[in-house]
Amino acid sequence: MFNMMSVTDILRLISETKPKPLPHPPKSIDYVDHVVNTALNGYPELAADSLLNPLLVGNIKNVIRGIVRQLNFLFERDFWIKTTLDEEAILKKAYSYSLLLEIAINFYGMEREWVGFTDKEVNDCINIIKNVLNKWEENEQKKYGESRIAKAVVLYKINDMKKVMAGDPQRIGMICWMGENIEKKIDEKCITNSFLDAIEQEIKSNIYYIMSKEGICRFGNDYAIGLRWLRHLGYVQVSTNPQLAAIAYRDDPSLWDKLKQYLRDHPELLENIEEKKDELAMTATMLALWPNMEVFRPVAYLLNFTDGMVSYQLNPNVATS
Repeated sequence: MFNMMSVTDILRLISETKPKPLPHPPKSIDYVDHVVNTALNGYPELAADSLLNPLLVGNIKNVIRGIVRQLNFLFERDFWIKTTLDEEAILKKAYSYSLLLEIAINFYGMEREWVGFTDKEVNDCINIIKNVLNKWEENEQKKYGESRIAKAVVLYKINDMKKVMAGDPQRIGMICWMGENIEKKIDEKCITNSFLDAIEQEIKSNIYYIMSKEGICRFGNDYAIGLRWLRHLGYVQVSTNPQLAAIAYRDDPSLWDKLKQYLRDHPELLENIEEKKDELAMTATMLALWPNMEVFRPVAYLLNFTDGMVSYQLNPNVATS
């Protein structure tokens, strides 16, 4: 056996590492290269969402094959050449796992309906993804005794689900409840595949997904975190305000770190705090709200801007000022 960080340490590494700045314009040579580079720079969700493109209908299978080919080379090279993986190598593998998981989850959710992917190409792509994920896990198990990177990535995603309404002792949020259900179904011998199977079951049996798919209703939310999971169920918009943003800070303490960093970069906001308290509240709210714009951007484009609205509710006490 070779040395490897513990699952706890890998999970901490994933949680605490900040994504690298993305070059603008992108320096990618083709679609596959763009997706892979975006993911490996720390944006696996964004990379997965870039595949939600109607122009890829009929060709998505070839793109997925190209992505898997590039990532598989990365895995094979490090597993057979390196005896110990440094943090950078572990992160790249974590982002690779995460990218393929996010692509598959988009295929399970309403996103594939909005794009127009056929059942056959979706099933073919998911089979490709599941096969390579299983292969990566087997490589981890052979070399390190267990698939620690895969487990850390899956735990990271489940923990993200369990944040929703986590600070409310009186009730449990739907996404948190789904995360707990998924966690119970994880098979240690095939972590990523059992994770995907559980997610598929949770999504497709959810009443909001069923109603969205049947065109019975369109759903929105007024909470600032967990919205990517709601998008998979068919949610198409979000609205928030300072009070709701405060609940998000309660449930996801990492938002405080983002706010602290923003204030370090903009110290002028801390001058004359009493005069700028409304501006500070707006800043904190927007930091919680901004990621939702990324989540609902594909919705806006795919539904011809009839949905995907991200709105900010003004405080009625200052709305007329």
